[in-house]
Amino acid sequence: MSRMALTFPVLPGKDARDIANELKSRPREYEESRRRIGITMERAYLQHTPMGDYVTAYLEAEGDVLEAFGKLASSDLDIDRYMAKAVKEIHGADFTQPLPGPAPETVAAWTDPTAKGRGRGMALCAPLAPGATERARAFVADAYHRDEFTASRRRLHVSEELLTLQSTPQGDIVGIYIEGDDPVKGNAGFAASKDPFDLWFKEQLTTIFPPAVDFSKPVEGVEEIFDSTRIADLSLGKAA
Repeated sequence: MSRMALTFPVLPGKDARDIANELKSRPREYEESRRRIGITMERAYLQHTPMGDYVTAYLEAEGDVLEAFGKLASSDLDIDRYMAKAVKEIHGADFTQPLPGPAPETVAAWTDPTAKGRGRGMALCAPLAPGATERARAFVADAYHRDEFTASRRRLHVSEELLTLQSTPQGDIVGIYIEGDDPVKGNAGFAASKDPFDLWFKEQLTTIFPPAVDFSKPVEGVEEIFDSTRIADLSLGKAA
């Protein structure tokens, strides 16, 4: 299984909700599509930023997430043809071609082994500071494996956290996915936390993100626009 949080810009004048609403209106076609290509969970979040709107899609696949996109591009299903066309029109992304630059890479993924069932999700994106990519890799390789990280996320009632590194023509960005009882509340709790590990974690973030990205404040402007678990049970291959 692979997991990724992939980010796509929303082109000016376009509404990313159009794709989400179309998929939600065709649940059985959607289910057939995702079972064919091996996607077992799909959630999407629209984020409003001073630089424009972005969608970060969290995906889980039986195989490789990026290979699943390739299968969608060559699919003969009407809903897949619709999505490939709409993604190009709304996000400027061509599923028949690889994403620009090095392939996206999930560089950190943590799941609480004591968690029971799936929680609510939240995903966002943030640009890395110029030249900070390798520093970010080293930081998450250390921090996400610490016992203090697990204790921190349990205090915040977060059960999963994942970071995907993605290259874009404007520079490297990370897609961040959080899952738990209430990820929005958890994010606010992290921003306000005075726990020594959380303070250290936030201090490290200032070295890899530009000053405009401030995780000592709650992330605002994130809206869930799609959740496959609400219309299909892809993990079991059965209708919801």
